[in-house]
Amino acid sequence: MDQSTLQVARAVEAGATTMKSVIDATGLSRLKVERALNTLEKQKLLVRDGQGFKAAGQPKTAPFARQCGSCNACCDILEVAAVDKPVNQLCKHWQTGTGCTIYDRRPQMCRSFVCAWLQGHLDDDWFPAKSGIIVHFSQDAVNVTVDDHCPDRWREEPYFSKLAEWSLNGIKRIGNRGYATLVVSGADRFLLLGRTVVPEPTLFGTAFVPLTADTFQFWRATSPEHLQRLHERITEMERIRQEFGSCAIPANEDDDPQAPYRPALLRLSNHA
Repeated sequence: MDQSTLQVARAVEAGATTMKSVIDATGLSRLKVERALNTLEKQKLLVRDGQGFKAAGQPKTAPFARQCGSCNACCDILEVAAVDKPVNQLCKHWQTGTGCTIYDRRPQMCRSFVCAWLQGHLDDDWFPAKSGIIVHFSQDAVNVTVDDHCPDRWREEPYFSKLAEWSLNGIKRIGNRGYATLVVSGADRFLLLGRTVVPEPTLFGTAFVPLTADTFQFWRATSPEHLQRLHERITEMERIRQEFGSCAIPANEDDDPQAPYRPALLRLSNHA
């Protein structure tokens, strides 16, 4: 179920019964809402009649059957620039016993945000109010934001193994369908490469080669040109591996190789 369909499903489940009420609740365009309604109707999760539409017979295990309940982690941990809310600070519009005091006019980010636990992708160990971890998906990343009261929780189990699994899946995907797994914990940023943690990845990218099935040697690029040189050397490493059966992997993560790459790699690998 895509993000738009999930938003519409949750709005209908919450009591929206007309096109206008769903648009108001989700902030989606009329076309997107209509498409989502058609999808839900085909899946027999929605019934239309002369008075509008309503949720129909969905199982309680459906992703959108979950409710936030007592959890207000997204109102506390995430940054919401539209209401001047910094990261890891409870929103000024949140009131105990009332909830969001601007719910009907909340910003679009708040309207559209649905965490991975609420979507049904994670079990109750990941309930944000319990774990202190919020996971949400974007087009090219699994985004993990951690409460600053438990900044290393993501390194613990069962969380770390699941994040490493997602990371490996993202790395193995081909072409533009791949994705990164990114962790934000306070002022710290991390990129996961399987079970290898890259601290403070740069905007220019990270080049890497496998060491084991779930660990990697990495180099953080300092410029687009540096990243290109790293990738060129990795390509040469693969050629040498195919020709000689093995190739040593340079261990210095701050390395900035310069062409030609082959002579240095052959000497390092004792193939010269």
